[in-house]
Amino acid sequence: MPKVVDHEERRRELAEAVWRIVRRDGIDHASVRAVAAESGWSSGSLRHYFPTQDALLGFAMELAYRRFLARLEKIDRSGGNRQLLRAFAHEMLALDEERRVEAAVLLSFLPRAMVEPSLHELERYGTRELYSGVERVLVAAREAGELRDGVVPVKAARRLIVLIDGLNIHHGLGPHELTGAEMVEAVDEQLDAFFA
Repeated sequence: MPKVVDHEERRRELAEAVWRIVRRDGIDHASVRAVAAESGWSSGSLRHYFPTQDALLGFAMELAYRRFLARLEKIDRSGGNRQLLRAFAHEMLALDEERRVEAAVLLSFLPRAMVEPSLHELERYGTRELYSGVERVLVAAREAGELRDGVVPVKAARRLIVLIDGLNIHHGLGPHELTGAEMVEAVDEQLDAFFA
């Protein structure tokens, strides 16, 4: 009887091999050959699933977004708009190993996405989805009278996401890297500036 192969599981395994290489060595080292070696596959077998390096990198990036968005869907939405935004922010912050890997992978893809059209569109789509989700919560907060005067939801959404990206970058850098508690505090201070 022929062996049943779960193709989606194999694609996930390869994406996770990409993540390990990106986290350890940087995105420039995530070649088809390196990913094949990392995953224990032959380059030919890998090319059956991903014919090009950009197809492989694109799937790895997309899977990171999908996992992140799936976690957002599980957030308890009964605590009010401020708590919901705080929970969103905590899912985006590199506060544990899973989120550190996701943040490192997604941030590593940004420079490559600026020059590779297929990755660029994928990154733009993920970023638009993220901005619009945060903006929707801020619009609901404004309609409920919870925001400070002058807070514009679209601008506030951008500011919060840029803050989180910056915190994630500095969390893993240098002798004065930010702690998880400092990142949470910075988000809380930004939310204080938004909410009355």
